[in-house]
Amino acid sequence: MFKNVIQYVLNFLFKTNTQTTKKEIDDNSKYAKLYESIDDINFSAIFSNKLANYTISDSTMNIEGDNARVDLLNKTGQSMWKKGKKIVSMAFGYGGVIIVPYVKGGKIYYNLVPQDRLTIDETDGELITGATVLAEKKVISGTISQTTYLRWTNYKVENGNMVITQQFSDDKGNKIPAPEFWKDIQEVRTITNVDRVLFGYIKSPINNRKANDKYGVPITYGCDATIMEIKETMKQLIREYELKECFVGADVTMFNGKNALPSNGLFKKIDSTSDDFFEVFDPQFRDYTTRLQELYKRLEHEIGTSYGILSEVDSQQATATEIKRSMYDTFTICDDMRSNIEKGMEDFFYACNVLANAFNLSPQGEYQLSFDWSYSLLEDTATEWSQLTYGLTKGVVKEVEIRQWLFPDETLEESQKAIDEIKEEQPSVDDLLGIRGGEE
Repeated sequence: MFKNVIQYVLNFLFKTNTQTTKKEIDDNSKYAKLYESIDDINFSAIFSNKLANYTISDSTMNIEGDNARVDLLNKTGQSMWKKGKKIVSMAFGYGGVIIVPYVKGGKIYYNLVPQDRLTIDETDGELITGATVLAEKKVISGTISQTTYLRWTNYKVENGNMVITQQFSDDKGNKIPAPEFWKDIQEVRTITNVDRVLFGYIKSPINNRKANDKYGVPITYGCDATIMEIKETMKQLIREYELKECFVGADVTMFNGKNALPSNGLFKKIDSTSDDFFEVFDPQFRDYTTRLQELYKRLEHEIGTSYGILSEVDSQQATATEIKRSMYDTFTICDDMRSNIEKGMEDFFYACNVLANAFNLSPQGEYQLSFDWSYSLLEDTATEWSQLTYGLTKGVVKEVEIRQWLFPDETLEESQKAIDEIKEEQPSVDDLLGIRGGEE
């Protein structure tokens, strides 16, 4: 839908040009359709979900600082981090996803928007300074028909100021008045001292094999031939099982009368004329599983992951360290995605901070965004714990960092509070000797 109306919207609703080509719009639309498909086995979704688990599990994001602005941003950040696997899976599957913050009722919320609903209109180096987004879609059903409402947002940086323009249309791109449910949205707003669009963009780290990497590409980019071959082999395997279904052939007369045979899939009626009518034809079952394993490994190799995402890996004779090391290729993709997440989150919280200033949501204050990424994909937990505790004895690791490693869902403030409470409840040496407040 976006592909069909975007050019009309850019030309007539916003009267703006874009750096996004028609081919990029078509490609992004195709990637979205493939990732969202639920009619067949979806290898893009399988790899995206698996790699998102590896990327996010046991990792934490914190916004550090001691002021009201940090408290405000943390509420949005921690809520969003709980959906981290979904966000990362979408980025791998669509090729990229943008996180668009907005203000409602004095709080900052966000929308997740696939990159097929984004046009990049202007850039300044790596910063996006102009963009158009299909920000929201609502379908209202009536007794007979349903009506589709689209909300479009255009961002444009002009002389250090961000101009945000809202337009509303039907599903064909024709301009309509603001519907009642969007009446409270200001149609044009200017925010000063802004150098980039107000959203975060997390792109897939897969190489698009082009000089221009304006958009990301999905995890299975360039693997269509192998995926088709896998699906064809799966069909052959299903067909082989169907052909090997057994049956009992019986003369048609045996299906009549009181003790007739049942007419089901096991028995087949045969109008035979002689006792030697049948000749057994029972070729050996052709097992396609070995072929499938070869194709699974080829697909993993094309994508760049280690074996084991789809394929079966023989690890009976391997040590725990060897198994961890065998995951290095998968880890490098996850590590590249983590770098993209950090950049996207940096831009997202920049946007949140700008909106907090524009809407006077809290007093201004400095904040620091930090990530504590898990390396359990490569490291043994016992080894990692030993390293952390050794670092604590050497004074290079804080107690709160160890607490967060044990309880990654806690914020820094929650972990520090728990540590302080534990210390208060534990008796001191003086208490144990009974000399607190007195003499020996």
